[in-house]
Amino acid sequence: MELAVLIQPTPGNGFRASCGDPLPVTAEGATREEALDKLRAALAERVGTGAEVVRVRIGRAAPTSPVWPDDAITAEWLAGIAAARRAADAAPDPWDDPAGAPQP
Repeated sequence: MELAVLIQPTPGNGFRASCGDPLPVTAEGATREEALDKLRAALAERVGTGAEVVRVRIGRAAPTSPVWPDDAITAEWLAGIAAARRAADAAPDPWDDPAGAPQP
């Protein structure tokens, strides 16, 4: 698990390392590394007691109606797409040999 950690100097030449929710923990040390080590230890203790951080996806179900606008321009556009599909379906496949001759 990776968490964003803020490290900042404190009065008296020390450092404070802190992270926010979902695991709000702060630790101080004489050096930047000491503050981070103490923060890691505090986070490990917190997670070691059964705390978990998981991702949950929530969202809306798939729309039951079209997602495009219902206007004349969109209707013409959709009709054009349908016409192009019909034309493409009716056209012969350029890879087919109409005479049935073997290809070199």
